[in-house]
Amino acid sequence: MAPKILSWLAAFTVIGLCCCQKNNTSFQISRSFNHHGICKSMFCNSLEALSRLKNCTVILGNLHVVVLERTKREHFENVSYPQLKEITGFLLVYRVRGLESLGQLFPNLIRIRGNHLFYNYALIVHDMPNLREIGLYNLLKIDRGGVIIWGATQACWIDTVDWQAIAPGYRHVLDVDKHAQCDVACRCSRNPVTNRCWNIKKCQRFLDGPEGEKCKSQCLGCRKTNSSDCSVCRHYTFRGQCVSECPNGTVVLPANSYCLSVEECLKIGGWSWNNSCVFECPLNYVKINTSNNSTCKFCKNCTEVCGSQYIKSLETIQLAGRCVYINGSLTIHVSSIPEAVNELRLYLSDLKEVFDYILIYGSVEITSIDFLPSLRRIRGQKLESGRYSLVIYNMPNLQSLFIPNVTQNLIVDNGTVNLYGNPMLCMRRIEELLKVFPTQPNEIDLPQGMNGYSGGCQEISLELRVDVINETSALVRFLPISDPFVQYTILYVLLPQGNSTEFVPESCSESEWFVLDVPTVSNQLVEIQLTSLHPASNYAICVETYDPVHRNLARSSILSFQTHIGKPQPPFILELVASNSHNVVIRWVDHKDYKSHIIRYELDVNLIEIRLKDIAARDHCKHKDEDYDELDYTRHAVVSRPPPDYDKGCKSICGVLSSVTEGALIEEHFDVCSSYSFECDSENIIRKNESYGKYIKSKSINISGPGNVYQVGRLAPFRDYKFNLRACTESHCSRSARNVVRTLRKKDIDTPIITFIEANSAGFISVHWNPPLETNGPVLSYNVEVLPKLNSNDINYLIPQAWCTARNETSLTVKSELAKNYIVRVCTTTLGSSKSCSGWKKTHVTIPTKKVPMWWWSGILYGVLLYFISTAIGWLCKRKRHNTDRMLLIDNGLNYANETDPPSFMMRDLTPSYSIPLRDTPLD
Repeated sequence: MAPKILSWLAAFTVIGLCCCQKNNTSFQISRSFNHHGICKSMFCNSLEALSRLKNCTVILGNLHVVVLERTKREHFENVSYPQLKEITGFLLVYRVRGLESLGQLFPNLIRIRGNHLFYNYALIVHDMPNLREIGLYNLLKIDRGGVIIWGATQACWIDTVDWQAIAPGYRHVLDVDKHAQCDVACRCSRNPVTNRCWNIKKCQRFLDGPEGEKCKSQCLGCRKTNSSDCSVCRHYTFRGQCVSECPNGTVVLPANSYCLSVEECLKIGGWSWNNSCVFECPLNYVKINTSNNSTCKFCKNCTEVCGSQYIKSLETIQLAGRCVYINGSLTIHVSSIPEAVNELRLYLSDLKEVFDYILIYGSVEITSIDFLPSLRRIRGQKLESGRYSLVIYNMPNLQSLFIPNVTQNLIVDNGTVNLYGNPMLCMRRIEELLKVFPTQPNEIDLPQGMNGYSGGCQEISLELRVDVINETSALVRFLPISDPFVQYTILYVLLPQGNSTEFVPESCSESEWFVLDVPTVSNQLVEIQLTSLHPASNYAICVETYDPVHRNLARSSILSFQTHIGKPQPPFILELVASNSHNVVIRWVDHKDYKSHIIRYELDVNLIEIRLKDIAARDHCKHKDEDYDELDYTRHAVVSRPPPDYDKGCKSICGVLSSVTEGALIEEHFDVCSSYSFECDSENIIRKNESYGKYIKSKSINISGPGNVYQVGRLAPFRDYKFNLRACTESHCSRSARNVVRTLRKKDIDTPIITFIEANSAGFISVHWNPPLETNGPVLSYNVEVLPKLNSNDINYLIPQAWCTARNETSLTVKSELAKNYIVRVCTTTLGSSKSCSGWKKTHVTIPTKKVPMWWWSGILYGVLLYFISTAIGWLCKRKRHNTDRMLLIDNGLNYANETDPPSFMMRDLTPSYSIPLRDTPLD
């Protein structure tokens, strides 16, 4: 449907532009009309035409922004029309290149009334290649019509807007491109129903609901800081103020409920009539111009004659609104358009005569043709298929035809009826209408069994009775009629809890009717047992009869019965959340069938103990866990999604948890205590309340109903607890719903206490300690850490020596490097903490001094004397050394000797050396 609509949009735009070029004008319905911010319809296909919106507060009509295909992003950087707040018709944006946000153009657009629609839609955005978002973050209400967004491949935040809250009751067509690069997470509310946004900065505003704006009664939206500062008015607007009615001396502008003076009405092209500012006279009235004013005068024979009408949308329904006579045919095919019936009643109420024929088909929403209350005549000048003046087919919910006044007074000049495929339209309804047609239908025109075949058209008395046997079965009894060829079928359905409406097999509902064929019976009482029924449930039942000879279908009266309660179904645990180290919150919902019968609950809480031999079975010094510091929140917060048979728990599963929510595990399974489970054998035994120190080891709690939340305290930190919950009626309790959760770790515990430290000169250090007074789960091992005594600032940068010992040891002797002082601490590894250490403790080691022998001192003295004597001798020898200031000179030619010559030619070694005094050497 959407591509077809949008193809019409393209054709409509092309035709409009061609007309524009033919007339050599800018195609807009209103060029510069503006009075006190009131503008008429505009067709903007250029930036110049768009600029005429500058001072517009409200547009009386439609706004088209179309085919700006040469524009670029920079053309819209400083283009915005913040004064525009309301459009009385529809807003159409089509093929505008460079535009990235509609909110950039219209940041304060609050309301689109939809007085005129494009097909069935009031907001149409199509073929926008550069659009990033819709961004109309102040849009609160679309009074009439739906929303269609198509062909915006780069747009984000399309489906993060609750369009049903803006335009309730209408169909919306949204084309969300899965390949668009979007960060679409809204962060506006923890309630998923109202967690809606236009982009990452702008949340959606709501008129109703928990996030609805709290405004004065005259306001339709307001500022959060001032409830009297209305965005737009709920009733009437007079000079910018919201009022409950227009003051004296003013007239109402029906399009948007503005209160105007007569002079203002004239300036915008209207005239005053019947306390309203109108632009055309209503039916049966004609416009009369006087010297000073215009008015509407009643005209008895002034009627609106239209051509053939093909009604297939809300737009075409409205276009037929002024038709009193249709010179042609009337065809109605509105399919399943919401609000279509109300629109038909509104706009076709004045139709009196159709010259050709009426054709109605394939319209799911129509249950009656009472939307033609003024119809008086069908001429039949041109007949459908050359024979029919009234054709109705494939109407699954049609139950009646015209209202009695129309049926009694309708005149049909020619033709007959053709009705088929209408399962709920009973033959008695058709027979009432056949009297007014000049030609009676034959079997082809009115096929036997093709109307009213749902069974609800004829009621038969069978003395139906139902006796409930137990919670899952019932006995059905009825007396058959005397005809031996009649066939019987039992129909029964499970009724929703709290349902008060009458159920028939043709009713549109989510309930499924079960069909049970009854074997051939004689004239004696028939008894049929129904099995596999739901306990504590309400059922509706009836018997249908079918006469194959006369092809007649009839139905008994519909009875209701309730099965016995029996043993209730277990509750469903929605949340099991550790809110801290000692408390756990449990939330649950009841089975829908038993909800009204539950009077109390039984809750058993049991500590899951870890046996010491299981801890000792693993060497925790060798196999250390490396991920202790990463909390596994799936163990602390378990959230389950309830099955359809249980009450909804949306407030829980959608993120409004009691406490810890990070990484909460959403489970689909439902853990209950089954009849073949070993643990179920002990469920009827009353458990004793036992303590684990100051904490709960096991506890049995009785909770009065109705209720769905309970908090259990005094639980040990970082320990697993199993919760068993049962729902009880007056006489029975259900099986247990079960789950396990771990409490959070507690800070500042798991710390051992050092009682003794001793170190000796050989590097052996003995440490004794007491176990922690309180732990996060059982102790797994201890670590003794030793460092030589250093500056306090250096401790954080050094890795101490560490020795690990088993959980049952409380002392340890270790060998460290020799030092005079040591600092020592003991660390505990528990289930909830990889390292919780005591403070550093200092210990001092006394190292005895050793006696130095005499020969050692004699050696030192001899070495010192030898050093001084050697130094003195060396100094004397240096003074006696012969000194000369001559330097050696060598013949330069010898430097070029060929080293490849035989040794006999290497005369360099035999050349005499010459020397000259350095003082005689020329320095220049």
